[in-house]
Formats: sequence, C-alpha cells, structure tokens
Amino acid sequence: MSPSHSAAAPFQDLIDESLDEATFLWHRWEGELTSATRSLDEVWSWTEDRLHGALDGVRVAGTRLVDVAAGGLQSGEGDRVAVCAGLLASTAEPAAIDLLGEMLNIADAEKLRSIVRGLELLGSNQGLRAAASVLAERGPAGAGALCRLKAFRRVAPGDELVSAFKSNIPEIQAAAVRAAIHVPALHAEEFITAALGMGDPGVRDAAAECGISLGINGAWESATRVARQREDEAGPYLKLLAMLGAADEQEIVYAVLPIPALQLNAIWALGHVGTVRAAEACLAGMAYEKLARASGEAYCWITGADLVRDRLAIEETPAEAPPFEEDDLDANLVPAAEALWPLPDPQLARQDWLKRRVNFAPDVRHVHGRPATSETVAGMIETGPMLRRPDLVTELRARTRGKYDVEPRAFAWQQRRMMALGRAALSSYDGR
Repeated sequence: MSPSHSAAAPFQDLIDESLDEATFLWHRWEGELTSATRSLDEVWSWTEDRLHGALDGVRVAGTRLVDVAAGGLQSGEGDRVAVCAGLLASTAEPAAIDLLGEMLNIADAEKLRSIVRGLELLGSNQGLRAAASVLAERGPAGAGALCRLKAFRRVAPGDELVSAFKSNIPEIQAAAVRAAIHVPALHAEEFITAALGMGDPGVRDAAAECGISLGINGAWESATRVARQREDEAGPYLKLLAMLGAADEQEIVYAVLPIPALQLNAIWALGHVGTVRAAEACLAGMAYEKLARASGEAYCWITGADLVRDRLAIEETPAEAPPFEEDDLDANLVPAAEALWPLPDPQLARQDWLKRRVNFAPDVRHVHGRPATSETVAGMIETGPMLRRPDLVTELRARTRGKYDVEPRAFAWQQRRMMALGRAALSSYDGR
C-alpha cells in the first residue's frame, strides 16, 4: 500500500466520525431550541459550539466533501440530510453546488424540508442563489420551500409568493403567508387579509399571527372571533389573547379550560396571562394527571419557580421494559418533549405559592416572578429558557408593528445580532 493510501484511510474515518457527530449534535440542537430549562447561551455552550466543531471536521475533506455529502443526502435520516445539504451550500465548490441543485430538483416533500433547513442555517450567498434558481422551477412545492427559506433569511419573496399562495395546498399557502410579512406593507396586507378568509385553519392561524404582528386591520378581530367560538380551532389563538389581549379577552382563556380539546392550549396561555389568578389556575390543573406537567411548566413561567431545583416535583421511577415477547418493536420509543417535563407535587407547589404570593400584585402580568415590562420580556428572550421565546418574539413584534424581530430557530450568533437590533425597536412598548 502506498503512503498516500495508508494516510487517506484513517483520515476518511475521522471525516465519517465527524459527520456522525454533526448529525447527532444537529438533532440534539434542534431539540434544545424548545428546551424548558436551557437558555440560548447554555444551548450554545452545551451543544451548538460542538456542532460547529463537528461541521468543521467534515469540511476538512476539501474537494472530497461532495462525495461525503452525496451518501448523506441519500439517507432517510432528516438530520443527516440537513447537515449534508448545509455543508454543500456553505462552499463555493461548483461540484457541491451542482449536487445540491440535483437533490433539490428530485427531493420528495420530507427530504426537501430537511434540505431547506440546512440551507436556512448554513447556506452561502452562492449556494442560496443556486438553490433559489432550482426551486423556482419546481412548481408549488418549490415555491413553498423558497418562501420558507426567504422568510427565515428575512428576504422579500418574489413570484414564488403568488405561486405558493395560489397552490391550494394549505402547508404551502401558510408558508406564503409567513413570507408575505417581508414584502412592502401594502402587498403584505393584501395577502394576509385574503388568507384570513381561507378555509384551512392552519392558513388562517398563520394569517392571524402575521397580521397581528403587522397591525393589519381585521387580524385581531379574526383571532378573537374564532377564540370566542370555543371550538377546536380556537387553540392557537389563546396564547395571542393571553399576551396581547385586554382583561375581557383573556377571560376567554379561562372560559375554555373545561373543554378537553382546548385545555392544554389554555394552560399554555395561562402562563402568558401571568397574573395571580392564572398562577392559581395552574395550581388547580396540577391535580389532573393529563394536565399536571403542562400546569407545572406554566406555573414556573409565571413565578420563576423551578420544580426540580426547588424540590416541588414528584420523584418518578422509570417504567420497566416489557418482556421481549410482549414488546411492540414498531412502537415509537421517543417520548414527546412535554412527557419529560417534571411532574409537580400539587401540595408542595401550593406551599411554594404561599411564599411567593405576597410579591404578586393581583392584576399584574408576571414573567418569572417579575412584572412583564418591555425590559422583562426582552430579557427573557435574551437569557430565559428557550421554550416560550418564539411566543415572546411574536409579542414584541406585534407591539412594535414588526420592528422587533428575532429568528428563534437560527444559530446563536444570528439571534444575538437580531436581539441587539431589536432593542432599538422597543421604545414604543410601554409594557403591561
């Protein structure tokens, strides 16, 4: 064996190991974007910093990066596809750009979503231009993907906006609505107002949130009207009423608490109402098995308590694995994130509340035990747990008519830059 071959084999092994590590860390980082405990800085130090190191470990392949990524793009593993697509899109190597274009042209919906995610986070200007050229020729699916990509990158969409909006495919139409907020105000209002009257609930949800963010006439009225109907469709609107509504509009949150299909949405919204009454409603919810974990999370968001740190959680024993012959080998063994939240002890939580209650004015909204001023909300976006940050961004965007803007699914450096710029937009927000 020649010296060059003997050196190449272990070197390739290291690149393959780096790709495996990057895929693992990418998956973990995506999950931590909704962490109930970790802040942006903690996500960076625990995971994202290592992720960038692993990505650099793959990049040392140089011109062989195309061959390394080609195999990953054929994978059925979404995170690996996203990593490989992002790596290809971050280089100016013509062969890499060509391979990325080929995959964009033939990818099914699921794989296309993963490729676009890689482009969102890692795409260079050259890679993004090439991707946009391919997606523009892919009909409604490409138009929807391009809308998602441009919305993430805060770039105004072009003809793809009309194509996606007219697709009659709800997911693609919703992507068009979210992209529309980045076009001139008059055109944005035209698209969003039309979407408020569409038949699909998901499209209307997107239109209401975007419309409220821009102060478009009819968006708030549409949200409150649907919420007052107390049907299943009311769920996504409750958090908006909690953060932005007056006291009578927040009453809708309490009114839907007895409705099983809306209870979890209502408890989430209680966390944003943030008053004494809301905290006590969360304490009541802890008595119900299906609502206990969500009620605990909302209580902690209002008060600043930590169920684990403050020893307010029930110690749980992991369930025993069933005998092999009784095990469902096809079952999804990955629990939902909410299922891993601590289980509160209702009695201990009530004792905790008795100590905290004295510091709460009755009708004042609180976030982590502090009155919800502009400084508090912005500070929680900057240093608080990841879980509710997207909602807080929506709130400040609405209060500043779109001037405050942070992409909560971006890398930390991008978010920090946007948060710094957003601070200047808060002068018109006087809090509640």
